[in-house]
Amino acid sequence: MSDREGPSGSGQKGDKEEKFSRTPSQPMPTGSRSSNDYSYYANEPIQFRVRGSTITGASPPKFVTLEDIMKAAHGMQNMALAHEIAVGQDFKLEPFEPPDNSYQKLVKETMHKAYFDILREQLNSDPPEYKQALVLLQDVKQGLFSILLPRHKRIREMIEEVLDHDFIKQQAENNSLDFNKYATFVVDLMGKLAAPARDEMIQNITKLTDTVDIFRAILETLEILKLDLANTLIAMIRPHVQQESVQYERTKFDELLKVSEDGLQYTREWLQRHIDKTGLTIPVTDAIAIRNVTAQTLAKAYLELLEWDSSKNYPETVSLDASRFAELGTQVYRLICTASILLVSPSCGNDPSIATQKQQLKEKIIIILDNTSNDIELKSILPSVAAEIIVFTENLLEGLNQAALSGDTKELIQSQILSLSDPEHRVRQIVRQRIFEFLKEILVCGGGSRQIPVGLSAFTQELTSVSGTLLRYVMHNKAVFTKYYLDIVAEELSKN
Repeated sequence: MSDREGPSGSGQKGDKEEKFSRTPSQPMPTGSRSSNDYSYYANEPIQFRVRGSTITGASPPKFVTLEDIMKAAHGMQNMALAHEIAVGQDFKLEPFEPPDNSYQKLVKETMHKAYFDILREQLNSDPPEYKQALVLLQDVKQGLFSILLPRHKRIREMIEEVLDHDFIKQQAENNSLDFNKYATFVVDLMGKLAAPARDEMIQNITKLTDTVDIFRAILETLEILKLDLANTLIAMIRPHVQQESVQYERTKFDELLKVSEDGLQYTREWLQRHIDKTGLTIPVTDAIAIRNVTAQTLAKAYLELLEWDSSKNYPETVSLDASRFAELGTQVYRLICTASILLVSPSCGNDPSIATQKQQLKEKIIIILDNTSNDIELKSILPSVAAEIIVFTENLLEGLNQAALSGDTKELIQSQILSLSDPEHRVRQIVRQRIFEFLKEILVCGGGSRQIPVGLSAFTQELTSVSGTLLRYVMHNKAVFTKYYLDIVAEELSKN
């Protein structure tokens, strides 16, 4: 959303009952008011007119306040977080690290260095000065509190007692502060509170001898332990979030629709492309028929997300999962390519041992195609694939005591493999069709036992993984947004 300025003028606020509405075609006025003067927006009842898709020209304008818009935006942020926890099984918080050579990273490193340089300078002075050290110990104390659970009452009391600010300050004033003693206490306590996976990290702190380096490592480790605790709590609440997130996401999306001109515009366009009216008597009013058409429509629409055309606007109702569908689409693309390569590769008989070696070849091809996501990248990598297949075939023939490949045969194998760079290649088209029909059946029928497509039995594990992940995304999305999908399909089927 772009920044918008209020009406220009002498600064007078005018009548507070006046409604400020503006359609998208009207230019926003400019003025000399500072963009930092937010008191103006806080006191003025600014309102924006919103046109809904069902409002006719004779309908009165609908107004929403700026507060409503900001509330909806904040709600969408919360909705996105809840969605990530509910749908992303591997979702966890990660430490933020500014990009290398960035201004943020430079500032962070400079500030940290200055902080500990001051600490080192004060501790090395004669007599030692403990002003920075007292601040540091309070930071460590708060860091320890942040990795405690509510049940850790006795540990909290112990921290309060050992890291008592007044007592430590008194020691500093008497020049009797034993900084290393407190470091030992903190490291030992961290070792008891941390997960076993952090034992080596904490053990490395005990090997340090410089006091400043020890406390720097302590603070860095405490930040990691905070994330560990947060991720543990996320894992604990995930089942509850999954139960509650459907209604929560639906509520937040409803709030967004109230402040948007047409919050379902791209979703409507997305579904309309896949509604098949063949054999239907229009208009369709039967609820069961509408549900059946919606199920078929959604299955095709979700599959489109796996090969999404970036020139099109992404549907609003699946926007939170755009990256997930894109990643899954890349997996499907590599699966199609790998299966096609194996199908055009030479066969060396029906010996059971060959099937095992074919599986090994499949794994090698998967590794080679690991970073391939489009036909341009595929074309550049296929020569390496062809070379690998030729070597594999020669070794296989040698083990079977059969004649080696001739030069012409090698050229033929290479030509067949390289031809797969064409998306219209017949084998690629057949493999793609079979995989997408398999996935469509899974989506329409909601899972269950399904027969692996002909010629793709070697990819049972991959197909099972992809279909399971796709079904998980789709089931959650449908649980939240089916009522909108039904309305859109019903509206389309009601048109003569």
